[in-house]
Amino acid sequence: MEEWRKGVVSGNTIINASMLNSAGAIGPEAYQQIVGLIFEESAARQGMEISHMIRYLGVSWVMLAMTLEIKSPALPGETLSWSSWQSGRDGKVWRRETELLHADGTPAIYGATFVSLLDIRTRRICRDEKTLDRLNFPEGKKLIKEASSRAEYDLDAFHEQHIRKVYPSWIDELGHTNNHRYGEMGYDALSEEKRLSLMPDLSRLELYFFKELKLGESVSVRAQESDVQAQVLGVSTTDLKPSFLVRYAFDPGLSQRFPGEAHCILPGS
Repeated sequence: MEEWRKGVVSGNTIINASMLNSAGAIGPEAYQQIVGLIFEESAARQGMEISHMIRYLGVSWVMLAMTLEIKSPALPGETLSWSSWQSGRDGKVWRRETELLHADGTPAIYGATFVSLLDIRTRRICRDEKTLDRLNFPEGKKLIKEASSRAEYDLDAFHEQHIRKVYPSWIDELGHTNNHRYGEMGYDALSEEKRLSLMPDLSRLELYFFKELKLGESVSVRAQESDVQAQVLGVSTTDLKPSFLVRYAFDPGLSQRFPGEAHCILPGS
């Protein structure tokens, strides 16, 4: 067995109705949540459960970025099998790959997550090399060729859609807005065409988390769209610094090229 395969964590996840939007398509924030929860479960099963790390070690994983590729859309009620493994480390940034497959083995979703270790007391990235080196696992293959923990953007290309306030229900155990809420804010800023007409053909999703948002803060949500792409930038109204960026790419006809019947396994079949 290749060494990196010893660090692979596997499981299953079900696509349920709560993940769908009003057009019956899986929402981008649902894709984000699926891969985010797989990361948390994988870390926990490898002895790095986030709540335990916070309470007893004073550190926690924080998501820096996530890139997803939808290879073939999943169906409501479908069970996808998944595998996840460490695929790289660059200094204080770890990369983890996630692969979700249909029952027939066809790739459904590829994911690449980028995380760092946060010192809870200082709210800064942990720099203790001994601690960092203990968290390494053998590195496996990369499924997504073009994925990064950093993003460049033109602030002037975005147009403000609305102002959002951070509410108590958004705050997680780390005391800041949970990254899932950024995905929701991105979705809410999209045009109706992108949210409803093109969402079944979503082929790529990128999320970058630049600056944490605290309770009571407000964020200016700004968007920029073209025919088959869109991006949403959140800018804190407190210091005018970017907080998050979400990018969407659509492949018109993607959902029609993979008939749902091929992946829908009914009871007794």
